[in-house]
This record gives sequence, structure tokens and C-alpha cells, in this order.
Amino acid sequence: MTAHTWWLLLILTVAIAALIYLINSRLRVHPFVALILVSVGTGIAAGEPVAKLAESIEEGAGGTLGDVGVTLALGAMLGRLLSDSGATDAIARALVARAEPRRLPWLVGAAAFVIGVPMFFEVGLIVLLPLIFSVARRMEEHGGTKGSPYVLLGVPAIASLSTLHGMLPPHPGPLTAMTGLHADLGLTLGVGIVCAVPTVILAGPVYARWIAPRLPDVAPDAELVAQFTGLSVSPPRPPPRQPVRPVRRRVGTSPAGPVCPPGWPWRPCWCPSS
Repeated sequence: MTAHTWWLLLILTVAIAALIYLINSRLRVHPFVALILVSVGTGIAAGEPVAKLAESIEEGAGGTLGDVGVTLALGAMLGRLLSDSGATDAIARALVARAEPRRLPWLVGAAAFVIGVPMFFEVGLIVLLPLIFSVARRMEEHGGTKGSPYVLLGVPAIASLSTLHGMLPPHPGPLTAMTGLHADLGLTLGVGIVCAVPTVILAGPVYARWIAPRLPDVAPDAELVAQFTGLSVSPPRPPPRQPVRPVRRRVGTSPAGPVCPPGWPWRPCWCPSS
């Protein structure tokens, strides 16, 4: 590798760090604006002529949107159709009623695994979010879940989708690597599935069962849940009120001492004056 290649890798690393900082720091820069700013800075640092920066950014953004933009839009439409028709809520009720709570993360992870083979990560997540939110809401209503049900179900889905997105073609990363190395498609799929299954199990249901009890208060915004499912996050239930135990006292006594019965003609020294 030449010095110029190392310089480009350094620029790429700094650009990624700057992008994460702009989005997640106190600045709270909008992701689109942060991408534009980082792209301009990266192009200038890499030696791109200023006159061609706009054209390069336009070609890069246009190519990305052309590849996945239509698919993302169709996936969002499919997810909204499922939520508006009540299909996701019906599936959620059936899963919660017929499956044990400890099996739900495995079922969601398996569904994400099947969906993640032909779909990109973004599309699969948009399609699965209504189902995840609906099932998690039903689990909240039934109670008995250790930790946040959204974490318990969301982690297996994300683990499955991200693992397949990075290991199996026709996803962009594995497909690019396979093309560059002139690898066999069938062998790549077979090895990818063999490596993906244990990764999904460990990073999905196993990790979710460990991390969910440690994040009991994690829940999405009510607006986000309503957008995908038409439901709202139920407010946390108040703790049960403890019954007030009555204070028992002996007859003829008070906190200040003994009490003389009314009508006594005389008052001993140990009776209070009033």
C-alpha cells in the first residue's frame, strides 16, 4: 500500500468519527446535513477539485438512492399496510397467546433471518418494526417479562438482519467481496449460512435475554409506535399501594399517657389535664 492509500484510509476514519460526533453530540446536527458536511470535507481532504465536489456528491447520493430508494419506499408501504390492516396486531396476539414468552425472541429472530436473506437490512427492519412493536406491546399488557420487551425482541431482529446483510449475497458487501475475489456463489452462500447461524444465536436471543433485564425502562417514543402500529406505549403501572396498618392502642391510653374516663369526680396525678 502506498502512502496515498494510507492517507485516504486516515481521511475515511476521521470522516466516520466526525459524522458520528456531529449526529450524537450536543450539536445534534441533522443526519442529512452532517452527511453533506462530512462529504464536502472528505472530498477536499482527499484532493477532489472544489468545482467537482457537487457533481461527485450528486452522483454518490443518486447512485445510493437509485439502488435502495425504491426498495425502501416499497418496504415502508408494506409495513404501513400491515399495520393499518391490523395484520401485525393479529399476528402479535396469536404469538403472545400461543407461544411461551421465552420463545418469542427466538421466533422473532427466525422471522428476521428468513426475511433478511432476500431483503436489505433497512427494508427488513422497516417491515419487521410493526410486528416487533405490536408483540412487545402485548407482552407489556400480559406482564411477567423481565426487562424491556422492546429490547428482548428488537435485539434478535437486528442481529439477524445485520448478520445476513454482512455475510450473505445478494447484499452489497458480500456481493462486492465475492466479485472481487472471483468466489463461487453457491460456496459463498453455504459458508455464509454456516457462519451466520451461530452468530445470530449468540448476538440475538442469547444476548437479548442477558441485556433486557438490565434495561428495564427502554421503550420507543409513543409517536414512533403509533406511526408503525397505530398503538401507543402504555404508561408504566404505578406500584401497588401498601395497606395502612391501623395502630392499636389499649383502652384508656393515649400517646401522652393514660386517659381518665369521662365523668370521673377526681383526676389522679397520672391523668393529663386536658
